[in-house]
Amino acid sequence: MSLGRTFALALSSAVLLGAGAASAQMPAPKVATSPAAAPAGDYALDPRHASAIVKLAHFGLSHYSMRFNTIAGNYSYDPKKPTASVVTVSIDPNSIDTNDTAFNKEIADKFLETGKFPTLTFTSTKIEEGKGDHGKVEGVLDFHGVKKPVTLDVTYRGSVSAMGKDRMGFSGSTSFKRSDFGAGAYVPIVGDEVTVLIEVEFVRK
Repeated sequence: MSLGRTFALALSSAVLLGAGAASAQMPAPKVATSPAAAPAGDYALDPRHASAIVKLAHFGLSHYSMRFNTIAGNYSYDPKKPTASVVTVSIDPNSIDTNDTAFNKEIADKFLETGKFPTLTFTSTKIEEGKGDHGKVEGVLDFHGVKKPVTLDVTYRGSVSAMGKDRMGFSGSTSFKRSDFGAGAYVPIVGDEVTVLIEVEFVRK
């Protein structure tokens, strides 16, 4: 290898390492933990920073996890009237992911019956502020063709303005019996009670 080419490669490596170091040293934006600090407006769910994990029992031996990969949603927010906020979330049940393609299809076909029920939705009806960063979101879950009320326990993670966008973040959880929604296949071999764990960020439009 020529001396010139060696020097060029060394210079390129130095530039890349320098860029990486500069990137690593970028200060993180400050997260505001008070809901009053979040800007009012209409927000859209950021699918890159959202997850819906489902857990249920199998033979009572394990509480295994599955994930829905396709999630969309909207959130309207006014810091002066936070309990008047409205949240809507929709999930494509065909996006169920168990890390096993054949098992994904079995669950979609036999448990979720996605050919008949291609969408799963949640629409809030009431928001209650709790202590600190905790609260409850009551709403209607439309699952497997049945609409029933469910309540999410929610933790507010804060808001931030970064890279020209305003964001709000939440964690949530709920549980219900799938048989209440007409999706009781293989109970009790496969658990009836379903736990849903949600992590989500909304970006102001």
